[in-house]
Amino acid sequence: MKNEKITIISLMVLIALATIGFTYALLSQTLTISGTATTGELEWEFKSPYGCMDGPGGLDYNANCSWDWWQVDKDVGGPTVVTPIDTDGDGHYDKLNVTLVNVYPGYAEEISFYLHNCGTIPLIFEKIVINDEIEIYENTPMEQIFVDLDDDGYNDVKLRWGNHIGIQYEPCTSKEESFSILVLQNEYNEGKTLTLIIELVAVQWNEYVAP
Repeated sequence: MKNEKITIISLMVLIALATIGFTYALLSQTLTISGTATTGELEWEFKSPYGCMDGPGGLDYNANCSWDWWQVDKDVGGPTVVTPIDTDGDGHYDKLNVTLVNVYPGYAEEISFYLHNCGTIPLIFEKIVINDEIEIYENTPMEQIFVDLDDDGYNDVKLRWGNHIGIQYEPCTSKEESFSILVLQNEYNEGKTLTLIIELVAVQWNEYVAP
């Protein structure tokens, strides 16, 4: 009888050990998950239609330093030429060339365009770059942006920008934007041709830091 009890206990111990081993084998198996991780694309572009007030055959506009506008009865300046530029050949226009022709002090122009988020990530424009060197941030007084475009030591124009700095653009959306140009009272500004190359710098929406 005693031997039978020992045999039964031994069998129970073996069964228990086998069960533990089986359970451990299940718990120790490796679970492999396969898949592909992708990142979004930060991409934007200038997009038509591009607009200006002084087109071919149009009369000039003048303005004062307070941005009061009026149309005059002469066609001396212009026509203004707005040309988008694709600097890296990816099919998206990332710069805008604005050429003011035969301008004079008091001559005024307004340039309009669309900004299009053609990437897959929401973005925010953090600054404007003019002629690859002049940087404009949101905290720059919008009414007091003076620019020397030809490096002669005299400010040629005063700029007034719209409100697209710090604004979020969702993927596949476009917004119309604009900026104004006033040729300053300067004896060196008579009959000039002035060029502004406009570029905007964008960051991912959650990386934007307000000035």
